[in-house]
Amino acid sequence: MNQYQLRQLIKKGESRNLEFKQRVTKPDRFAKTVSSIANTQGGILLVGVNDDHSINGIDPFEEQYVADEIIKYNIHPPLHVKFSTIETDDGLVLMLKIPNSEFKPHRALSKKGEWQTYVRFNDKSVLMSERQEKIQKKGIAKSIRPLKRKLSRQEKSLLVYLYENEKITLKKFCQLVNFSERRARKTVNELLYFGLLREHTFEKAVFYSL
Repeated sequence: MNQYQLRQLIKKGESRNLEFKQRVTKPDRFAKTVSSIANTQGGILLVGVNDDHSINGIDPFEEQYVADEIIKYNIHPPLHVKFSTIETDDGLVLMLKIPNSEFKPHRALSKKGEWQTYVRFNDKSVLMSERQEKIQKKGIAKSIRPLKRKLSRQEKSLLVYLYENEKITLKKFCQLVNFSERRARKTVNELLYFGLLREHTFEKAVFYSL
């Protein structure tokens, strides 16, 4: 990737598969970010880029060494990340290409010494629910499997809503399609099974996204 391509990428801003870091610091946070990207769709992490999209420049050898150590010891199972350096007029940027891992879910070592599993939701890394983690471990949700039936009107309404609104709670889904909680949960469980939905936990609240 050259300087022009890098700046065009930075202009897009942080997202599900793109993250900026000024430096590689705080091993728990760095491991959380890298593992969450690998657990979702894979993506790119740029070191030497500020939140305002400016480039501050770094020592790529030092940053790569620290990043490699964190990935090696603070993420499990092991994750292979490709490093490259991009030269710009404002300094050097270290690029990490994080794969859409075949061995997900990867866990990150927290500050408290606990192994936790994260996924990306927009430009944030959030805890993966225990149920979603079990689904990934079984390899069920690695790809969308074809349903042996057509989607119901309520299922279509849910997917359309998520396409337009990013996330939904079970309570909101009940209101959206006039379902009981039991019936809504059954519908959500089926869509989770076939990889059409993702389940997230944030501050003890459970919500769903595409």
